Amino acid sequence: MLAPISPHTKHVVIDLQRLFAEPHGWHVPTIADILPNVLTLCQTTQKNTLYSRFITPSHPEASTGRWQNLYQAYAQVTGLDAAILDHIQPINQIAHKTQIFDKTTYSIFPAVLPLLNQTDTLILSGAETDACVYASLLSAVDLGLRVIIATDAVTSSDAAAHDATLTIIARRLPNQVDLATTEEIIAAWPK
Repeated sequence: MLAPISPHTKHVVIDLQRLFAEPHGWHVPTIADILPNVLTLCQTTQKNTLYSRFITPSHPEASTGRWQNLYQAYAQVTGLDAAILDHIQPINQIAHKTQIFDKTTYSIFPAVLPLLNQTDTLILSGAETDACVYASLLSAVDLGLRVIIATDAVTSSDAAAHDATLTIIARRLPNQVDLATTEEIIAAWPK
């Protein structure tokens, strides 16, 4: 059973964008499968929900360090029309511009920090479990935040990596990270 959730909790929807929901090189076809659970969490946590957008560069050489290698391998995700970086529907309709923040790395940190005033707990949903969600989780743990992963509201283009990441989290971080279903999170949400 999930321990009660603090009223100082933020729910972060990670990268549910057209860039990942459509075949642009980083396609995550299972986004449609988690979307109902993400939306249920958004409805429950409305004013406490934040939405990240992963922003790709105009061309591979516009990135730094080893990011250039990644974008050279996936050049098709650079120089995209700005609309491809928008959130998918209906996320695009419910996310207010003050709740949206952009990032250029896997982790939501440091981009999200200005939006976390007095936050002690993060609920994470979105994509991809083994990349942006995991990187964000580790950064949040480093900051001493309680982290809750909505296990039925995260996904990856690689099902085996998704499963392995959740297994590693359960085995290695049980004192800092809670794994819970959407239903369990809603039951523990402050009334």
